[in-house]
Amino acid sequence: MDWLVDRVFPFRRLTVWLGLLVVVVSALALTFSYLLVIASLDDSLVSNRVGITAHAAQTSAPTFATNFANALSGAAGSPDTNAVTLAYGTLTNTDASVYQVITQEHLVPVTTLAPPTPSAVAISAAAANGVQSGIGTASGRRVAEAAYSMRISGTQYVVVLQSSLADIDSTVALTSRRSLLGALIALPLAVIIGALAAALLTRRIRRLERASSRIAGGNLSEPIVDRGKDEIGGLAVALDQMRNELASTDAARRAFVANASHELRTPVFALSGFLELLIDEEDETMRRQFLATMQDQVERLTRLATDLLDLSRLDAGKVVVVREPVELADAAERIARDLTPVANRRGATIVIETTPVIALGDETRIGQITRVLIDNAVRHNPEGVTIWVRTAQRGDATAVIVEDSGPPIPPADAATIFSRFARGSGAGEGSGLGLAIASELADRMGGRLVLDQSGPHKLFRLELPADRPVS
Repeated sequence: MDWLVDRVFPFRRLTVWLGLLVVVVSALALTFSYLLVIASLDDSLVSNRVGITAHAAQTSAPTFATNFANALSGAAGSPDTNAVTLAYGTLTNTDASVYQVITQEHLVPVTTLAPPTPSAVAISAAAANGVQSGIGTASGRRVAEAAYSMRISGTQYVVVLQSSLADIDSTVALTSRRSLLGALIALPLAVIIGALAAALLTRRIRRLERASSRIAGGNLSEPIVDRGKDEIGGLAVALDQMRNELASTDAARRAFVANASHELRTPVFALSGFLELLIDEEDETMRRQFLATMQDQVERLTRLATDLLDLSRLDAGKVVVVREPVELADAAERIARDLTPVANRRGATIVIETTPVIALGDETRIGQITRVLIDNAVRHNPEGVTIWVRTAQRGDATAVIVEDSGPPIPPADAATIFSRFARGSGAGEGSGLGLAIASELADRMGGRLVLDQSGPHKLFRLELPADRPVS
């Protein structure tokens, strides 16, 4: 067991210091959390409750004064003062009571719920204008109080609203207990995890020293091993960052090549197969079907090649995006009309409901994004779908909206809908690049592309800043 203890808790200067640092930071974090959060939690909650009670008193004072005056007059059908005050307390979610002011220091209860001895807040309200608020006690428990003075038929009254703070007291007490329990659990865990993390980090740094030659040779997969006992500091960190960046770049390159190869291979193989069938097929109807299918595959291959070219140009920073006034309605209508024949062939209906809107953006890129949104709505929805193309403006923001009556996108797919090569379970044809490219183009125009499924239909919204006229 000695070797295990030595490996888990190696007595190295860096390991010891890192372990102690984790413990100290954890202890300080827990201490400051308690002092800054728990200690001020009661004051914040109580102040908030007092403010709510005072606001309720201020906003409802005129109405209550009218109702209370009617009750005092004894008009036929009007409730008595106790009923009016009780209803007032229910309305403001407080315990309401009323005192008659004999002198500024002598207040007499008028309603049955009023405590015999008025609080300091009630006495101060008798001598001041406006709503007075503070913290008092009722039945041995703290309450938030708000009181104000009103005069009816020459008689001065003080209205007191009290809101119990028992729930706040219990919340603060429970939070304090849970925080203490969490600290008692977290600190030992911090000691153990800190020691393990420090030991593992030290081993990792030593591996980096021995792996420098392999990194230079392009081998990024082998584990880093170093049996040295000294720290290598900044050099080790620099080597680790270099290895991670190289590995990430290499992985992205491999994934891109694999995805692109797969997407290119599918239509090519399909074309090859249909060509063989076309050579042997004598039925003219079948030959036309084969040719139509081949045309679809050629279109798919063309779209994929275009997407890959756009993606490479975006990554290389060669895509020029200008920001100038653009009439969104014209741009959206033009693309919608261009795609209407394609939509009709697939059983979809495009409805154009645009209004004149001037945005700041690149007209070519706006048209490209709109085309992607409409094309996706046509291709990735069941036959018979209705697609609405709209434009809108709200404040300083404008939008091109493409909404369809198709089924919603599952949440798991919606979370990655704008990622490269993201294809949902029901995506069907497509490379998974169109929305990713559209989203990047929207960002470069100072806008954004949003998926919204909160309404009856799902919609994609291209948001762009509005063009502000020069004053």
